[in-house]
Amino acid sequence: MLKWAGLYDLTARTLQDELIHIKMSPLMIEELVTADYREVVTSDYYVVKVITRINYGQSVSISGLAGAVSLAGSGGGLWAIEGGNYQMAAGLIKISNVSLHINEGIESISYLGEYYELNSTKGNSHSCDVTVVATPLDEVNIQFTPSVSIPARKLQHTHATFVRGILNPAYFGLRTVAEIPELVGTLEDPDIPFSSISVLMQHDENDVTYKVFSREPMTDALLDSIFSARLQTVRINWGAYPHYKAPEIFAPFILDGQHLYYVNAFENAASTMETSAVAAENVARLILSRYFREAHLHSSNSKLKSKITDADTLRTNL
Repeated sequence: MLKWAGLYDLTARTLQDELIHIKMSPLMIEELVTADYREVVTSDYYVVKVITRINYGQSVSISGLAGAVSLAGSGGGLWAIEGGNYQMAAGLIKISNVSLHINEGIESISYLGEYYELNSTKGNSHSCDVTVVATPLDEVNIQFTPSVSIPARKLQHTHATFVRGILNPAYFGLRTVAEIPELVGTLEDPDIPFSSISVLMQHDENDVTYKVFSREPMTDALLDSIFSARLQTVRINWGAYPHYKAPEIFAPFILDGQHLYYVNAFENAASTMETSAVAAENVARLILSRYFREAHLHSSNSKLKSKITDADTLRTNL
C-alpha cells in the first residue's frame, strides 16, 4: 500500500534527512535546539523539533513518513468531533452490530484447522472463522498457537498528566499567568521535565484544566513547582506509538498465512486515528477478498463434485 502510494521510501530515511533533502537548512532545523522554550511557542520556526516532541514524544531522528504526519498535524484545518473523538469509535461499534466485551483481555489465540479459538482472561472461549488483532503486540502477552513472528518493536511511552488548577508563572520566569501561552512546547533538553503543557479546558479565569505530556512520570513535588494550585490530578501512562527508527521494518498484515490479521502493522509508518482507520479498512478488504473468495471456491468445488457424482451415477445406471 505504501509503495503504491509512493510513500514507502519515506519510512527508510529520517525526518531530518528528508528535510535536508528538500533544501531546508540545517540551521532552521536545529535552531529550535538553542532557542528558549518560552519563545518557541510564538516563533515562526515552531515547526520541527517541538512538534515531533509533542506529537510523537521523539526528535527529528524519527522516520520521514511519521515526521511528515507529525508536521501535518501541527497546521490549521484540523477537525475534531464535538464532545470528544472517542465518539467515532463508539459510533462504529454501534452501527457494526457487534458484541463488545469490556474489560476482557485475550490470553491465547489458537488455530484449530477450521477456526480460531480465543481464550479470555475471564475464562471464556470464543470460536472465530477470522481473527483480527487490533492492538500493538509489543507489550501484550498473547499466546499464539502455532506461534507467529513479528519484528521486535519498542513503544514510545507518553505520560499524560491532567491537572485542574493554575500554572505558576514564576516557574516559567514570568510574572503573571496571562503571559503563559496556551501551548508550551519544549526542546530536547534533559533539564526540561516535560514535552508540552497545553490548555485542555478553560472553566473560568482562575480554573483551568491542563494536559501535560512527559517521557517520565510527573511527581507531586514537580507538579507543585509547575502549578501554584492543583484541585485535581489524573495520570495516565500509555504506550502511545512506536519508537520510530529508520529504516522501518514492518510486521505482516497477515500473521499466519490463514485468516489471522494484524491492523497495527501499519503503525510503523505513522500512528494516528486516521492512519489506523486506513489500515483497518485495508484489513477489512483483505478479509473480503481472501475469506469470501475461499468460501466461493469451496462452494464451487462442492457443486462440481456433486455434478461429477451425479454423472457417474447416471453412467452406472445406463
